Amino acid sequence: MFMERKMMHQKTMQMVTKTGKQITARPLTAYDAPYLVDIFEHMSAESRYRRFQQSLENPNPKQVWEEAEKIAQMESEQQGGFMAFWQRTFLPDVPVGAARYVRLDENTAEMAMSIRDDMQGEGIGTWLLGLAIDDARAAGVRQLVGSALNDNDAIWRVLDKLGYPYRRKPDGLISEIEVDIGE
Repeated sequence: MFMERKMMHQKTMQMVTKTGKQITARPLTAYDAPYLVDIFEHMSAESRYRRFQQSLENPNPKQVWEEAEKIAQMESEQQGGFMAFWQRTFLPDVPVGAARYVRLDENTAEMAMSIRDDMQGEGIGTWLLGLAIDDARAAGVRQLVGSALNDNDAIWRVLDKLGYPYRRKPDGLISEIEVDIGE
């Protein structure tokens, strides 16, 4: 398992979106805070609400940077994840999304994903979360947990496409999610 994970972290993966855009992904690094902030800044208030489950229309820029740095600089033993970039002809490496997991214990991790608005619906989120799940499995994680708004149809479609069994535990407007990624 360790060798599989090590090989994945040395590679850059590629995909072509539904509309023909060239996308690359690589493991999340300690230097990715500016890319995470860029993705956040390219998300509408509605997308931010769906992702973070709170109103973030006018967030404090300092707090956004601090959170991005905290995510990027977390120890690799605690988290894994991937950054995706659009490889445009004259402007390569445009950050378009990130997916990651953070260990809660030996077998369980919390999952998270963000895709900038103008790249949603292209298949990037499904692909990126799939990469993060493969990495989590190789690291020994057997269950992913998270939460999502009940009306966030996009995340439910992504989870359905990934094909892992998952449970929704609705509680008001939000559902707690448990995804079984074990063997």
